[in-house]
Amino acid sequence: MIVSEITRKRVEHRPLSHLHVFIQMFLLFVFIGYWFHGSLGLIQTLSQESIKIEQLDPGPLHRGDNTTTLTVNNLTRSVITIILDLRTVPGLYFRNTQEQFIYMLQPGEKRIIRSQYHYDHLTADGFLRVRLYYPSVSGAGVTTLGNPFFEKRVSVGADNPDLDPLPFKIRESSHYRIYYYPDSLAEHDLDKIIASHDRGFEEIATILGVSYDRKIPLIYFPDEETKVKETGHHGAGLSTGSVIVEVYNQQVKLDPFHETAHILAAKLGDPAALFNEGFAVYVSETLGADALDELGSPGKTCDSAVREHRAKGDYIPLLQLLSFDDIGPNESRPTISYPEACSVVRFLIARYGMERFRTGYSKVAAGDTKDFESIYGASINEIEQAWLKSIASTK
Repeated sequence: MIVSEITRKRVEHRPLSHLHVFIQMFLLFVFIGYWFHGSLGLIQTLSQESIKIEQLDPGPLHRGDNTTTLTVNNLTRSVITIILDLRTVPGLYFRNTQEQFIYMLQPGEKRIIRSQYHYDHLTADGFLRVRLYYPSVSGAGVTTLGNPFFEKRVSVGADNPDLDPLPFKIRESSHYRIYYYPDSLAEHDLDKIIASHDRGFEEIATILGVSYDRKIPLIYFPDEETKVKETGHHGAGLSTGSVIVEVYNQQVKLDPFHETAHILAAKLGDPAALFNEGFAVYVSETLGADALDELGSPGKTCDSAVREHRAKGDYIPLLQLLSFDDIGPNESRPTISYPEACSVVRFLIARYGMERFRTGYSKVAAGDTKDFESIYGASINEIEQAWLKSIASTK
């Protein structure tokens, strides 16, 4: 679904006001101090071995304000600046929040760092993600964090007595944990839902050649009004992280494969929308769903939808389609770009094989014609012409 795709790509967190400006000023202050005193040299290469993490204690966990305690030891003879990044993930469909803190450690200093974090909501799936970074400022004055030198995911929801009360009944299948309202249509159709989703999960995982060892939370609301009230999100479907949230009633039953395809394919990478969205629609169509039902061309295959759009003069050239990092916003012309991406993916897999498609999924970012052409051994114009020729002869 179009609205679902927009939300899936957005990372929701608490804004980090002026953090980068502060970091730049802080690092400039440290550098000037070194220059005047001349007694210490800046560390040119910092590694995980420069800092010893002796203790991480998230504290007593509850909704509201919490305090984490981190004991760190600077093992070097230089001043080190670190960034502590705390992301609270309350679980299910609730929004994540994020806080970042900057610290300067003196040579050989062992410090106990106490930092606050907050949960507005908390469910059994909730966790706290803790990261530590060495910041740097480029010649252009841009602060970058790079890869964290420390990362820890701490479960905070399991067996916690202070969880949000939820109105759902819960049932687990082989690959999903399903939340549904009592006496709803989803409860009535649960066996059918489980059968189609578990089958789809296994077939998609096989196609991609990936494994996924956690059960996917799948949450059903009986109507959009209830879903909006609980999540603040308008539309029939929402995918955030590895959680799927949908409306399920007599009028609305969404494709059971599309969002699962996104979650499983994320094991390969986060590519251009051509690969990302194209594969999700392609695999839904392959597994028998009306893949374009909510995407502007109900009842049509991707190839036939592209042919009909082109006959009306509605077409997005492949070079432009590859430039999209998302399909869903109005500027991406989603009713045109969804079937085109699906059709292109179908062609790439049929012509060049699944192994090359996996490589493309893991490497080709939006606008990356160089890797695209290198992987497929042809120019983007040659691939476009071959694709259009193939769908012209498709019945």
